[in-house]
Amino acid sequence: MSKVFKIPDGTRVYAIGDIHGYADVLARMHDQIEADLRERPIDRAVIVYLGDYIDRGPDSKGVIDLLVARELDARQFEHVFLMGNHEDAMFNEFMNDPKGHRQDWLHWGGIECAQSYGVNIDPVAPIELQAEDIAAALRDALPLTHKEFFKNLKLSHIEGDYLFVHAGLRPDVPLAKQTKQDLIFTRQPFMSHEALHPYYVVHGHTPPKNREVDIRPNRMNLDTALYEGGPLSCGVIEGADVRILQINN
Repeated sequence: MSKVFKIPDGTRVYAIGDIHGYADVLARMHDQIEADLRERPIDRAVIVYLGDYIDRGPDSKGVIDLLVARELDARQFEHVFLMGNHEDAMFNEFMNDPKGHRQDWLHWGGIECAQSYGVNIDPVAPIELQAEDIAAALRDALPLTHKEFFKNLKLSHIEGDYLFVHAGLRPDVPLAKQTKQDLIFTRQPFMSHEALHPYYVVHGHTPPKNREVDIRPNRMNLDTALYEGGPLSCGVIEGADVRILQINN
């Protein structure tokens, strides 16, 4: 008999996939989640954000503004903010060492992110020659609340039998021995692994080609490629049941 994975009674989790700079879509998702809670009240409601809030889309700063405001307002929901590889690349690596190997963050949508914070970027000069100036300007432009937000992001979160991470994990390795690289960057062999993990894994990071939520016996992928025209997806988990909320871009 296959294992039944459950969230504790009296709790509902709303897990939101990769946002990538679309503040307007995230605001509409918040509205939909709040409407869902009004229609189906429950003792404890938790929103888990799976990371990759920034880059690629037009308003990374606006996304973080929304998330910081949610963090400060805990009247209806608990909020859990996980680290994605894009936040790690910008805040922990590029901003501290713009000449290092994470200078490639600028090509992951980092240019759009920096511009959303008001950083001027010369469209003619090679971007690599501007990296140090961009990093310095970002350090000045990020509000203190945003710096604290990035600094305090979690790598994982557990609710009952469910594990929430940005990218996945190394199969058959205890959670305590998973590295940050495993949890925020991994793709294979996690994506093709078919056996059950100790927890049911809810993740984003690797959007399916069909841009649809991918629900499997051992994991659920909520990255539905918002930045490529797919929807923003939210998995609603209560007991052993899962529903999906979506907002089209």
